Amino acid sequence: MPELASIVQLTEVGLPVDVLRMVQVPVPEPGPGEVRIRVNAFALNRADWLYARGWHYTAPTIPSRIGSECAGVVDAVGTEVAHFAKGDRVGTVPFETSLYGVHGEFAIVPAAYVAPWPDDLTAIQATSVWMQYLTAYFAFVEIADVGPTDSVLITAASSSAGLGAIQLAKALGARVIATTRTASKASVISAAGADTTLVLDGDIQLSASVLNATDGRGVNVVYDPVAGPFMSKYVNALAMNARVFLYGLLSGAPTQLDIVALVRRAAVVHPYSMFNHVRDPAQLRRGIEFVINALQNRSLVPSIGRVYPYSQTLEAYRALDSDDYYGKLVVDLARG
Repeated sequence: MPELASIVQLTEVGLPVDVLRMVQVPVPEPGPGEVRIRVNAFALNRADWLYARGWHYTAPTIPSRIGSECAGVVDAVGTEVAHFAKGDRVGTVPFETSLYGVHGEFAIVPAAYVAPWPDDLTAIQATSVWMQYLTAYFAFVEIADVGPTDSVLITAASSSAGLGAIQLAKALGARVIATTRTASKASVISAAGADTTLVLDGDIQLSASVLNATDGRGVNVVYDPVAGPFMSKYVNALAMNARVFLYGLLSGAPTQLDIVALVRRAAVVHPYSMFNHVRDPAQLRRGIEFVINALQNRSLVPSIGRVYPYSQTLEAYRALDSDDYYGKLVVDLARG
């Protein structure tokens, strides 16, 4: 009889807590260029929620596995795999696919999207690295070349992506202005390294507040997962030649561009996804090396929100569906 193991399976498109099931399946062998991982922990991302809803760039093929980040130990390798071997501790790098998913007791993924489990990190930390930091890395380093003379505006900053971007921007020497809608999350954002944290209550004028925080110079880079009409609230605080990275659509509304304001500042609006960069082997190699070095010198420390046992995976997804958390949501298979 083949070995059976549990995975998280998407049975139809809808809210994750309604359409995800934990099912037993035979454990397959990895194919050419693939590795099989015994999962110690996996992380949830907003992209997983969008994938379950059918709103992600990648449309699911039902039934489908789900999830892109895990940490574990390689227990089998396919042919044509040269850089990983049985027993290696690894993590998975998110990439655009409907053929693979890592939420469960095992994962099979292409070796091209496997990275070393960074030294001195627990499984919970190791599974919280690559989406959190590579998303910001490609924007800030490969594209915008952020440095000590720059100011960066990070919106919806209490998410794992936002907290990771704060840390990475500070590691590059930039000044960081961060926003949140929830006053109770301001302390978490400040602790991540933000120089200025702005709570978006009904009275705040965001452009004026950002200009004040940058001594009137404005921000060189915006890292924004909200988009939609929200962009109009900060467009007048852009510095000359600013870059605006729109990497999400939390507003749920079409993005409105003030062309006149953008032209006045020679600004570039960049619809952005890390998936367009991890497919470039050279960029991905540079990103992995940068992140591992920054983890080793402690300029990056994974931001963990809540940790759930595997039996409570659907509860973790329920939390993902809310706004009542910060940092990364993680499922630890060692806990129950």
